[in-house]
Amino acid sequence: MSETKTILITGATGLIGRPLCQQLTAAGHAVRTLSRGKSGDFRWDPGQSELPAEAVDGVDAVIHLAGESVAQRWTAEVKERILKSRTESTELLVRRILESESRPAFISASGINYYGYDRDDPVDESSPGGGGFLAEVCRRWESAAQPLAEAGCRCVYVRTGVVLSAAGGALAKMLPPFKAGAGGRIGDGKHVMSWIALEDLVRLYIACVEDATFRGPINAVAPEPVSNRQFAKTLGEVIGRPTFLPTPAFAVRTLFGEMAVETVLSNLAVKSRYLQEHGFNWSYPDLESALSQALNQ
Repeated sequence: MSETKTILITGATGLIGRPLCQQLTAAGHAVRTLSRGKSGDFRWDPGQSELPAEAVDGVDAVIHLAGESVAQRWTAEVKERILKSRTESTELLVRRILESESRPAFISASGINYYGYDRDDPVDESSPGGGGFLAEVCRRWESAAQPLAEAGCRCVYVRTGVVLSAAGGALAKMLPPFKAGAGGRIGDGKHVMSWIALEDLVRLYIACVEDATFRGPINAVAPEPVSNRQFAKTLGEVIGRPTFLPTPAFAVRTLFGEMAVETVLSNLAVKSRYLQEHGFNWSYPDLESALSQALNQ
């Protein structure tokens, strides 16, 4: 194991944050948490620029996971919350890091939405950004940390695909209809999904903490994206249920509007050239093993 480090984490009670804190602690690292309420080690309020300096003092790395949920119908007000929850919090963390003597590494969540929501060809970290609201959010989210990079701090942007976990996220929402035998592809099912097992994502964040060579944008996805049709078929096989009932794409668009177009219906075949070149070993590189593991936990 690498030397013991002190890590400050935002979003520590979320789908990724909870197991990440557990695994970092199990690996011998010291974990501090930031919370808007009383559950964390330190309280902060990005909207009011409130973050005690002592939260960052002596820290080796900051992992920034907090942000307003994207999985809701987007109104102008919701969009503003989604954007500001990421940019304002990052700007506040950046200010405190630049004020600290330790100058910790900054490891921030981001999304594969950086590349847009409908790309004809596969993309990797060298590909240009795309269009859409979430692409703009990701660009501004990552750009908010630019002062750190300019000051020589190590910055990592973990552009994450669909996270597979029965405890939350997209898979948890899919399970009830699939278990009832009412699941299936969405629309024609040709749109491509880029995904990663939660356990592999947690391992990636730990690698970003422990390996100082990790920097810049990293696509947090498994090696092989799949079509929505294949995803539905594999999920049905894993839980032993039929997948004959497709959901019309227009119904999803009607129900969720713009959010559905950029998430549920997005077409993004994303590769992680970075992880392949750095020899990252996925515990669950194929969809069947990832889904089986997620459902058996």
